[in-house]
Amino acid sequence: MAGKLTMGSTLTMVKASSEPADTVIKALTSIGSVSGEGEEIDVTTLDSPNGAKEYIQGAVDWGTIDIAGNVVDGAQIAALRSIFDSKETRSWIITTPAGHTISFNAFIQTFEYGEKTVDGIDTYSMTLRVSGDVTFTPAGSES
Repeated sequence: MAGKLTMGSTLTMVKASSEPADTVIKALTSIGSVSGEGEEIDVTTLDSPNGAKEYIQGAVDWGTIDIAGNVVDGAQIAALRSIFDSKETRSWIITTPAGHTISFNAFIQTFEYGEKTVDGIDTYSMTLRVSGDVTFTPAGSES
């Protein structure tokens, strides 16, 4: 099989203690890639073979995830902006149509109200800064 389409993927913000339910973010047009990069730690010693540099992997930085969407629910946009202003780290889940999930903690690092043009659509974007590890769970697996 060549692959699966991602149309229908969702981003869910897991509820905080005072909220009644998780929030599925509406009208998304893009969920950016989730990409980790490991630090390199130089472990070269005086007796390394042929004087070659040797490394091991250190901590992994999962970076940022860019999110874009259309403004269809002003209350939801106001809530996201409130979380941005609060600097709060939240739990998030990306779910694909195949049922795979990517779970992580992140704060909203940037928030942007889209450009307003003569024939444009009202949009917004935000960048989630991942804090900690990312967990990929294949469809059908237990969390």
